Amino acid sequence: EKQTEASLVVVDPARWPDPSSRAHEMIQADARRLCEMLLPCLAGASRNTDWLNRWQSANDIAGSAIVDHSARLDESFEGGVLAEVVACLPERATLFASSSMPVRDLDTFGEGDARIIRVMSNRGANGIDGVISTALGAAAVSNQSGAGPLVLAIGDIAFYHDMNGLLAGKSHRIDATIVVINNDGGGIFSFLPQAADQKHFEKLFGTPHGLDFSHAAELYGAGYARAENTESLRRSVTAGIEGRGLHIVEVRTNRARNVVLHREALSAVAKALDEHWS
Repeated sequence: EKQTEASLVVVDPARWPDPSSRAHEMIQADARRLCEMLLPCLAGASRNTDWLNRWQSANDIAGSAIVDHSARLDESFEGGVLAEVVACLPERATLFASSSMPVRDLDTFGEGDARIIRVMSNRGANGIDGVISTALGAAAVSNQSGAGPLVLAIGDIAFYHDMNGLLAGKSHRIDATIVVINNDGGGIFSFLPQAADQKHFEKLFGTPHGLDFSHAAELYGAGYARAENTESLRRSVTAGIEGRGLHIVEVRTNRARNVVLHREALSAVAKALDEHWS
């Protein structure tokens, strides 16, 4: 059944991504090019400023609530890690966000500002294969072109799946900083219903590995630092950005606790919005 309150237009260059059959129209086109072609048609068009202002206000309130909530924490929070990494980036830097939780945490907790920062990601088999190799390839191009530094934010499972990609950093003397968020397993699955099955969850979804990634750094000739708190994270990431070669910064978190901290952060946002609109 189609929606009646608003027209839903789905734009895609090749697919038909409308499994619920709610689209009023399907446009087969590149989304960016379509928007660029539509912009001249909007010149002089009236705007619903009240609608826009409410959304902008809600966005500001949500952002402030997240910042305030994170500032009160005295423990490692994966969303806060992404926020701190973003804060450390200089103008023209590239942030490569790995699949799974890092790219989601970047979207939720990364605070935007006037800096021009390029954000990149990819999606390999199961979303985690080849992330290091792709990021180091992007770093090599940035190094050669004189662009800003590259920082990769990656989870421990994705890091493990492509550890051998670190050889490219050593062989080609690539400058890059890798922030490994290590919760000893597949953290995203702890947010899903199967986490309630304690009997099978760890073996099938949590998949703990118990690896010490400092040895990987030594094997591939990379600098290594373990960030124990926000201050050491900032210091280590900044040192990697300003230094030469490959630098690995590891942040260890707890998967189960991380779910609680995420939900508390979202509850803080909901509370702030309720108080503002009530």
